[in-house]
Amino acid sequence: MLAPHSSQTRRAGRAPRAGHAYEHLKARILEGDLGAGDRLSVLALAQALACSRVPVMEALKRLQSDGLVDIVPQVGCQVAVPTAGDVEDFFAAFAAVEGTVARLAAQRRTETDLIAFGQTLARIDQAIQGAGGPQDRDPVYRRLNRDFHGAIHAMARAPAAGEIAAALWDRSDFLIKVAFGSLYFSPRVRAAHAAVRAAITAGDAATAQAAMTQHLEQVGAAVASRLREMQPDGA
Repeated sequence: MLAPHSSQTRRAGRAPRAGHAYEHLKARILEGDLGAGDRLSVLALAQALACSRVPVMEALKRLQSDGLVDIVPQVGCQVAVPTAGDVEDFFAAFAAVEGTVARLAAQRRTETDLIAFGQTLARIDQAIQGAGGPQDRDPVYRRLNRDFHGAIHAMARAPAAGEIAAALWDRSDFLIKVAFGSLYFSPRVRAAHAAVRAAITAGDAATAQAAMTQHLEQVGAAVASRLREMQPDGA
């Protein structure tokens, strides 16, 4: 029988702490006070989270794989600083994945799905009425955007594509936050969402795919352009 403080017990105890540290730091990066280039002290984070440095390092390694953190051996950790070139490459891939999901949603949606989709969109429209303006950096837009795309993923019934996309959404949100502060629903974004909705509702798979792909490519172009303004020497 294993002793209560065996290595397996310690590893099991670390896992929840690492998960908590990961979610805490991700929320601060995506919606909170941490911005691109901010230094991350493992010791300070461990003290703030009342844990050892091990789960903090595990969380930072996960965030590095998400593209949100840079870890430089013998130097330290910081919130990632994306370049315009990185953004363009990322959104080209992201748009292709989400375009495929939109096509599948248009092909596979049921009447019940469309009723639920309409209800989701009504809740989003209502929430937008009380959300902040473009200068307020209101994090509610990030959650509403996830609700919109999450409903499309549900209709697509494609777990494999969903898993691929899930790994990309946090990075997309991060890049938009770095460039614009929040995922504010501009008139162009609302028009793009309306076009995707109309195509899925009509069961027009080709148009749904094209509308979603174009939407995210345009988002990527806007983010890259903004980063070039902010970082004139960026790639």
